[in-house]
Amino acid sequence: MSKKSASNPAGESNDTTATALTALATQINAFVHEGTLDSRFAAKLVKRLKKEAEAISETGNATKSDLKELKKALDAVDAALHEHDAGLLVTANAALRASDDMPEATTPQ
Repeated sequence: MSKKSASNPAGESNDTTATALTALATQINAFVHEGTLDSRFAAKLVKRLKKEAEAISETGNATKSDLKELKKALDAVDAALHEHDAGLLVTANAALRASDDMPEATTPQ
């Protein structure tokens, strides 16, 4: 699959807006907080949103305030993902400790 659409001339700017990306990032953030979106999938979406944000920034079609809001929304999603992953790590560590504290089963003699 080609990265450039055949119907899009090479010089044509990106149609995605900073406001739309901000709304997407905000919604992804909400889904991560609710636990309704897998964090690995959310991280992939955010990575793609960041590439799109970079493209928008390079074209100069977004205002500074729009880009600032977009950065804030992307940073919030990153923080939510880190928090979620840290929570998973704490849970896994607690489970390992619990299994280490359990007495080993002894075989009857």
